[in-house]
Amino acid sequence: MTVPGQIANAQNSHPTPSESPSQVDVDHFHSPNRGTTSFVGNASNRVLDPADLASMEKTRAALLQLGDSPRDTLALVALWDENRYSIEHEMHLHLYSASNSPLLQELLARLVWHSIFFCDEVDDPKAWVARCASLEARRLALQLMEAR
Repeated sequence: MTVPGQIANAQNSHPTPSESPSQVDVDHFHSPNRGTTSFVGNASNRVLDPADLASMEKTRAALLQLGDSPRDTLALVALWDENRYSIEHEMHLHLYSASNSPLLQELLARLVWHSIFFCDEVDDPKAWVARCASLEARRLALQLMEAR
């Protein structure tokens, strides 16, 4: 089983009989190819069609804009339009409500607040929105249960 994010480099994984284990570690550390091996499950390895790529870029731009200006309604609309399916899925899964519920506004407000934590260099925008929607829908569901 391969864990996403682990380096897939079988060449340096086992020392040859003539090398000591410490020598392999030092040689690997000083290797000019160190850090150039591909990661298994890296998001950059997948092929996106133009529509998915455009949606991802719109989401990225919306998140960055909301991080700078949380009251930007155009960015909020873009975030909703590009991620409606994943946000609705989390609402149905954890809150048992539809997108016309007043809980949607609360969930979107929480996503906007979290947008300051979006890291463009690290995070996949669509996955980030789905993950935050899941966390906030669960948090909102717990708060609703406590209020009863």
